[in-house]
Amino acid sequence: MFAVDIARRARWLVRAGSTRLNRCAIGISFIAAALSSVSQATDDAAPNQADRSFQLQYKLKPGEQIRYEVVHLVTVKTEVQGSGQNNQSRSKSMKLWDVHDFDTQGSIVFTHSIEYVDMWSETSGRQPVSYDSRKDNDPPVQYEAIGDVVGKPLSLVTMTSSGEVVSREDEIKQIDLGMGGITVPLPSNPVKIGDTWSSPSTVAVRLEDMTIKQIKIRQLYRLEKVAAGVATISVNSQVLTPVDDARVQSQLIQRLSKGEIKFDMDTGRVLSKQLDWDETVVSFSGPASRMEYLGRMTETLVEPRVARARR
Repeated sequence: MFAVDIARRARWLVRAGSTRLNRCAIGISFIAAALSSVSQATDDAAPNQADRSFQLQYKLKPGEQIRYEVVHLVTVKTEVQGSGQNNQSRSKSMKLWDVHDFDTQGSIVFTHSIEYVDMWSETSGRQPVSYDSRKDNDPPVQYEAIGDVVGKPLSLVTMTSSGEVVSREDEIKQIDLGMGGITVPLPSNPVKIGDTWSSPSTVAVRLEDMTIKQIKIRQLYRLEKVAAGVATISVNSQVLTPVDDARVQSQLIQRLSKGEIKFDMDTGRVLSKQLDWDETVVSFSGPASRMEYLGRMTETLVEPRVARARR
């Protein structure tokens, strides 16, 4: 009897073990099938996004005060006939867009100003120069022009929802430092991943005979990807006018940047912008001359505030 009982228990254990193994195998098969479905869904979603069209539009509201922290770093190295000079500069500022209203055409009207600047520069063989408008009462001579405009309206801008500037009334003359226009232009029509659009402009350069020549350039934009409602846009400067004169190239050097823009499609505004410069020109002032230009500009959205209602 004892032997029979042991045999029965052994058969029961074998059957129980087999059942558990079968259940485990079924569970593993189920998980594998689920993972396969998720993988397939992911694979299917990728090409679908490539086929989608996205509308990029500004969606600013009256009463908003939109701030961007702007940091600009530049290093310029020049060498002419064995004599070299290095110049380094660093600036930090707060850009403000004070949104007023919409005009009769639905365009956005805002005032552009700079709330503060913190600047520093150093040229080899000279003492560094600095100015922080938040704590320095009198700017040094090098920054007097900038100190005079801080905290004052620079421009009254009217732009469309695609960033096209319809009108711009400058209270103070603006200096183009090659960091792009006051707005980032967007395509007026929906675009797909990989689509491009451009913004043309001209640069006046001085030739060796002292005459002025207009050089055509453009900023080429490309929609790289869209994730979580944020569009990633690349930007690249391109010279359209043929240029083979190193003297002219040295005057264009700070206008030739490339970078990346993050645009929030839900709130309709730029989240961040980064431009980089890395250019070298040789023989711009004789055969034994060389110029290297390195720079980076970052612009980052600061938490927006709502201004008091205007009366």
